[in-house]
Amino acid sequence: MKSAVRQFSLFLGAMVIMVSGCSTIVTSSRQKAPMMEQFVAGNVEVALELAQKKHVSTSGTNDELVWLLECGSLQFFLGQYEAALDSFRLCEELIEEYDERALVSLTDTGTEALAVLSNENALPYRGWCRDRVALGIFKSLAYLGVGREEAFRAQVKRLRQEHQKIQEDYQKFFDKEQERYEEEKAKNQEAAKKAASTEYLNDPRNVAFATSMSETQEVAHRGYGNFLNPASIFLSGLALMRDGNWDNARIEFERLYKALPNNQYAKQYYATALRRAGRPSPAALLDVQPFPFPLERNCVFVLFAHDLSPSFEQVAVYYPLMIAWPICVYHPAVMPSLTVQAGGASYPALPLADMDGILAQEFNRRMPARIVRTLTYALIKEAAYIATMESMNRSMNDNGSGSKGAAMFATALAYKTYQAMFNTADTRGWFILPKEFCVAQLPMPQDRTLTFTGLPASSTIQIPEGCGSAIVYVNAMTPAKIQYQVFPLK
Repeated sequence: MKSAVRQFSLFLGAMVIMVSGCSTIVTSSRQKAPMMEQFVAGNVEVALELAQKKHVSTSGTNDELVWLLECGSLQFFLGQYEAALDSFRLCEELIEEYDERALVSLTDTGTEALAVLSNENALPYRGWCRDRVALGIFKSLAYLGVGREEAFRAQVKRLRQEHQKIQEDYQKFFDKEQERYEEEKAKNQEAAKKAASTEYLNDPRNVAFATSMSETQEVAHRGYGNFLNPASIFLSGLALMRDGNWDNARIEFERLYKALPNNQYAKQYYATALRRAGRPSPAALLDVQPFPFPLERNCVFVLFAHDLSPSFEQVAVYYPLMIAWPICVYHPAVMPSLTVQAGGASYPALPLADMDGILAQEFNRRMPARIVRTLTYALIKEAAYIATMESMNRSMNDNGSGSKGAAMFATALAYKTYQAMFNTADTRGWFILPKEFCVAQLPMPQDRTLTFTGLPASSTIQIPEGCGSAIVYVNAMTPAKIQYQVFPLK
């Protein structure tokens, strides 16, 4: 009976999580649904209000970063650049705090215990690698939004160093996850065997899961390896060439060219940097002409951010024990192309960074350990339930009043309710990000007028006087509201 009481006490302790405001009960994707509906409908101000309310309610919890990232995206979209910078800086502070918190610390030991009792939502959301790189990209552009070009240059010059740090930090993270994976395999052979087998993919109940995994593997081939995001490389090269540091710009544009060997702009950036740095061109670029206008002055850089990056949804997977599992949901590209018309010429926006591929690569890499860990948590809870029922059956006397049966029924009901309640997938992520970054390059037209075609409606904007060059950010994540954000470069 003591064992049953102890197990039931654990159940009650885990139930406390329900009132903590995090996503252990209701998936993060369901919590974000109202915000996303408003955003897609073009009601960005309402979406921001919903995100800010959730951020306040989750402050200090493991879900705080999830909502703060969305606040920053929405503030950036609305041109609230100071507020966006505040949100992004706080995101960086939270990420640094989580990174510095050793996995063996008392705090993380406690959250690991809660994760066993509940699910992975009890662990702090540290951000996908894609999130961390995107954070630096948006932060650098927000500096331009508040007129701090020197801060923009400093930030994008740090992008390469920060990217290297992300690679190193995530390698440590993956090494630790692999270590935990091996420990859990050793402790629970049943979970390891089930996770290693692919027989469950033939279960007709797992069609949605199998289809999603196949799609994610296909999309992952479009990634760039080592969590590379070519958009961050492009911005780093842009800052270096505007400083006249062509030799270092050459190194960045070489990286961009290797990531995008078939991209005409990537070829031209590299060819231009090589010529300006006085370096010979490789054989593959001998026929590629540099840009016929200076890139460090009197030109326009158009960044086209279209449609929505993947989100996560929960599906049921049967091993045959049913567990909740997150899958990537890839949103259609309804606005995949953009052409800029200026000075009597047309300039197409070419793909720069496939955000779907970047996330899919990381998701695939983390999946094996996550399956074992999720199965282990589920099996531990199931074993606790069986042990409790057996203990009650042995220790309780049946005096004919039916009290034993009633007590066992109540315990069974409580545990089944508990298991169903906490069978929740970790669907946390940064949802309001573009599906893809594209780039178009053109000289500053004499009339400073740009016309954009290819979107639901053509638009014309005027580059303000007083800036020699400009970055034009076309924020087209929802066709209901497209923003043309002009960032002067003086």
